[in-house]
Amino acid sequence: MRLENRYKWKIVTIAILSVLILLGLLYLKLMKPGSSANKKDAEPTPTPTAEVTATPEPTPTPEPTPTPITVDLDSDDSINRLLNKNHPVNKDYVPGDLVAVDVKSNGKQQLRAEAAEQLKRMFDDAIAQKIYFKLISGYRSYGEQESLYNTYVNRYGRAKADIMDDHPGASEHQLGLAVDLGNWNGTCELNACYVKYPTYTFLQEHAHEYGFIERYPEGKQEITGIQYSPWHYRYVGVEEATKIHESGLTMEEYYGY
Repeated sequence: MRLENRYKWKIVTIAILSVLILLGLLYLKLMKPGSSANKKDAEPTPTPTAEVTATPEPTPTPEPTPTPITVDLDSDDSINRLLNKNHPVNKDYVPGDLVAVDVKSNGKQQLRAEAAEQLKRMFDDAIAQKIYFKLISGYRSYGEQESLYNTYVNRYGRAKADIMDDHPGASEHQLGLAVDLGNWNGTCELNACYVKYPTYTFLQEHAHEYGFIERYPEGKQEITGIQYSPWHYRYVGVEEATKIHESGLTMEEYYGY
């Protein structure tokens, strides 16, 4: 009886161990990566991708529309007449409203009435600041321009004469709207050294307030066709002179000629 019980116990023990081994094998199989039992746990939870907001394309800045030219640049009697070698005035043109200019000058000088009045105002206001001008030259006829041009050709040669503002038909002096200005005592007259004096400083700061602009500024010869002439000022009216002065451009550049 004892021997029989011992065999029974062994059989039971072996059976229990066999069941445990089978359960262990089954567990390992179920836990193996890729198995259906743990597939859900094995797969990482995808991280939500942040939506990328497209950067809007910048709105292009529209090109500025050129301001329409509202002044008369072509009529000989216009105070805004643009005059150069490419746009000369007729040799017979003489302004109809020339008047004597009541300022310190080289002899009797004339200008168109409006320009003469504004020049007188400018001279008087400068005197109040102890700054003293002289009008070197105002209106000159075509014949006077031609004679002066020939004098310069003989003296300096044609190439030099052609870049001076005395070319017949292309000189603003014939319009009665141009002035050559200098110091009361004639120092540095018609010379680049004129820029060292208070009269030139006054012109740079205030000439446009009286309707005058520096017509042939430094570094603009290729545009104007005329050499640097800090003494030469042109009357175009207060409104246009202020616009041109503030732009820093020549008449050719400002009006697109």
